[in-house]
Amino acid sequence: MPLIDLQATFGQIRANAFQWNPAIFIRHGICSNKTPFQLLEQHLASKFPNAIVDNRSYDWRDSVLVNGARLANLILKIVGDRPLVLIGHSMGGLLCRVANTIFQDPGLFDHLTSAGQHGYNRNDIVEIGNFGFRYAKKMPTPSLIAMLATPNSGAMLHGQISGIPALLKLAAHLFPPTNLESVKDLTTDRLFRFLEHFSVAGAGISISGSKGNRFARASGTISGWLGSKGIRINMPNDLVVEDQSVDLNSSILPNEITHFGKEKYLHARCYTDCTDVWHSNIYDDWNVRDLLVDCLQRC
Repeated sequence: MPLIDLQATFGQIRANAFQWNPAIFIRHGICSNKTPFQLLEQHLASKFPNAIVDNRSYDWRDSVLVNGARLANLILKIVGDRPLVLIGHSMGGLLCRVANTIFQDPGLFDHLTSAGQHGYNRNDIVEIGNFGFRYAKKMPTPSLIAMLATPNSGAMLHGQISGIPALLKLAAHLFPPTNLESVKDLTTDRLFRFLEHFSVAGAGISISGSKGNRFARASGTISGWLGSKGIRINMPNDLVVEDQSVDLNSSILPNEITHFGKEKYLHARCYTDCTDVWHSNIYDDWNVRDLLVDCLQRC
């Protein structure tokens, strides 16, 4: 993997960086739980021994909006005065984005939610209203938001739309995709239209993987194999999410981070020439872990 110039975006490594004491929240994606992220949790805890690392499961069947609000509510209860770091894989990265909008403008978030104009169900609206974000005395600003293989594009690419039901079919036979609030957020524009109202602070990095090597891309082998499975996807990709969608600079709809945001943002692909970084192993890739640690030393 070519060296990525983090200094140009995030500045130099801080003095005594490994003595930093952030609260680091790791959130998994759809059809998953905390277990696959325990190695990443342990790695970050070993690198930053003064940090709190929170890696826990949540109900991925619920909407991204309500899960993001639950994450924000949990953070407000336990983070205190510690610096805040949010790390999300796949849909978990969208949860982190939602939580950050709450931290930046809780009044607007409550207003837009209670207005009920974005297609979220009544139970979600009531639950979010009960958190009372607008009454919080102090809101944190994340030092870093890291999004791993997160489908950040405001206009979902075809491979993602067709790939999510296939993923669900393999992992969760009991839950028809069309009945899941989470899938509605991944395959429609309602969440991204909601996020358009915000401008957020906090440095951000998005990282995407790519399974197919340059020879497979040239010959169309991977694309052809995916097409036979009913999944049409562009290269480069990690067999679920395209690099173009992970990169917020390529977002078709404006977003709260690069279009309206106030802080620095960088997109990185592991690897530039492509190798075996799958959607389901990007958080275990040693390059990705080193990249996260390097960012945390600077942000």
